[in-house]
Amino acid sequence: MAPSSSLLLVLKLSMGFLAAAWVSFWILKPTKSWKRSWHMAELLANDTFLRDCGLNVVVFCLPVMGLAILAFIHMHFHQERKLRKLTRSCSAAFSRPIIVKSLTGVVSLGELLAVSLFLCFLFWTYYSDVSSDFKKLLPYASLDLNRWQLKVMNLGIRAGTVSEVCLAVMLFPILRGMSFLRNFGIQFEAAVRYHTWIAHVFLWLCTLHGVIIMFIWGQKKVLLKEITTWQRIGRVNLAGAIGLIAGLIIWITSLPVIRRKYFQLFYITHHTYIVFIGFFLLHAGEKHFYLVFSGVFLFALDKVLRFIQSRREVCIVSARVLPCKAVELILPKELSMKYKPMSTIYLKVPSISKFQWHPFSITSSCNQDEKNVSLLIKCQGKWTEALYSKISSMKDEKLGQFKSLIVVFEGPYGPSASLYERYSNLVLIAGGSGITPFMSLLNEISSSASTRSYPTKILFIYCIKRTQDLSMLTPISSLLYAPSPELKNLKMKIFVTQDEESPGTAFKLLDETLQSEKDTFGTERSHISVGTVQEGLLWRATVAAISFTVFLVSLVLLSNIFVHQVHGKPSRKADPSWINELLVLAAFIIAMSCSAVATVLFSHQSSRKKHKDIKYSESTKQGSNYETDKMCSSPIKPEMYFKQRPIFSEVLSDISKETDNENIGVFVCGPDSMKESVASFCKSNPKINNVNNGSSSSFVFHSVNFSL
Repeated sequence: MAPSSSLLLVLKLSMGFLAAAWVSFWILKPTKSWKRSWHMAELLANDTFLRDCGLNVVVFCLPVMGLAILAFIHMHFHQERKLRKLTRSCSAAFSRPIIVKSLTGVVSLGELLAVSLFLCFLFWTYYSDVSSDFKKLLPYASLDLNRWQLKVMNLGIRAGTVSEVCLAVMLFPILRGMSFLRNFGIQFEAAVRYHTWIAHVFLWLCTLHGVIIMFIWGQKKVLLKEITTWQRIGRVNLAGAIGLIAGLIIWITSLPVIRRKYFQLFYITHHTYIVFIGFFLLHAGEKHFYLVFSGVFLFALDKVLRFIQSRREVCIVSARVLPCKAVELILPKELSMKYKPMSTIYLKVPSISKFQWHPFSITSSCNQDEKNVSLLIKCQGKWTEALYSKISSMKDEKLGQFKSLIVVFEGPYGPSASLYERYSNLVLIAGGSGITPFMSLLNEISSSASTRSYPTKILFIYCIKRTQDLSMLTPISSLLYAPSPELKNLKMKIFVTQDEESPGTAFKLLDETLQSEKDTFGTERSHISVGTVQEGLLWRATVAAISFTVFLVSLVLLSNIFVHQVHGKPSRKADPSWINELLVLAAFIIAMSCSAVATVLFSHQSSRKKHKDIKYSESTKQGSNYETDKMCSSPIKPEMYFKQRPIFSEVLSDISKETDNENIGVFVCGPDSMKESVASFCKSNPKINNVNNGSSSSFVFHSVNFSL
């Protein structure tokens, strides 16, 4: 039953209120009135059972946790509702490309506004703190500093304070299972670059913070003493130095020139974030840690849920090796596992690497095939080369079939709603491996089980380098040769940029490739382990609420037991500073343990309930079987172009003439140069007038990130 509009409206208003409250706290935090009021509030809280630690958690963490919980509930109910057509020009305006450069990529108007507001907020925080410090310069506790040294020291200290703002939001974009940003249309693959932008600013500020302070220490000739001392009370300088080194290691190895060439090094060193966060807690203290704790908490909870979900192994059902050095894999899945088009799963093959996980775009539709999920993987690195070689060499000549191959997958992760449903006219532009996300979209549109609206006109432009890359179309061969009525208006243009062949030769090669059969693996269907039951959105909301409540209660109880009070204030003389950090860590471990136990029990119970009545048949339901009841009489014959690239200005101008005052969704997945070319046209031509009927069409640009 579809939820009422009033329920969704209440959820939206509640989320807006919590987000506004959290942002307001950060805006007011540098002001004098806030500092004075907050100091009084902490003194009053220390006289209660909540203590100042509980007050900090409630004020700075509860709004974000509440926002995440409500976002999961909203996404759960919003899945049952149909998206409205995007007809308002103001809605499309935020997707309009504004900056198209190789350094930043394609930046839309909405992204530019968000970045500008964030930078203004950083400047406001820094200016407010520094101006307040300069009005009343306090002497440094252990050093005899003159006035200019005090000012420089305060500049360095406040650079560290501003970096906390970046750390508070830096982990939100890289959440997968616990990502509440999907509720706002921000997907994981696209949000990774937001994480990168924020991380760059964060490390610059941290480096500036450390360099300035160490410069003053060097001026006073106490650098070695200050940096190696583990203070009993207050900031621990040694912990800050260790944390900065860990952060710089992560930063350097994540640079594109190193990450692309030494991915394994990047992957390993990125896990030193545990070292960084731990020593940040010891250096900054628990009160500063509460400011960024909501992101750390959600990130840790996301890791726990993902680890539990991916702990079981499955056997590949079938595979097909393609001439373009790609392999199509068919994996079994739970009947309850649902996903949207253009979703992604993470795959690990223990026989290749026990630690490496790689994301791949799903090519199938869950409405099309309830028992399986399909992937198309092209060789583009050492790991994919190893997988291709393994699949190619695993055939047992005696048995005439493939030996079993064990894999582990995690996910799927994808959009909370099908964005393509907003448009009656679609332009899909793919380059090379970028076709994989659009395969699931076309399968979804053509699926007989699909009850949602579908576009009336689709133009599919596919660019490849060589003729043999036509075999990448194999997973959607049935859609081209026997299309469903939903795809009767699909037009396809294929551009082969390097080879020069005749269309007849190209189609003959394509026919031979499409007739190839999948090779079935040796394991019987009845013995194939099915992937772990995926936790639903309501469960994620529940486990987030439970774990956060457990953390808050544990922290308050531990503080009342172990932290002594002297006239309403913590006894800093009796207790060293690390006691408070240790209590935060203990409460955190208790909360994560409870969430892990609850998730394991839920997963086990759900798995038993679902497997009780499910019996798999020997024959698997493949994607090409569902179209037999409704086929179009004529196949879709792509237009072939050799030794040339598409001129997007001409193609997009032509399609606008066929529309009647409607927005055109332009989805691009491929190399950055292709995205920038299409984005430049959409930027220069936000609207195209139709001289035939006097109407105008708006191009709404969407950059799709593929994974393989």
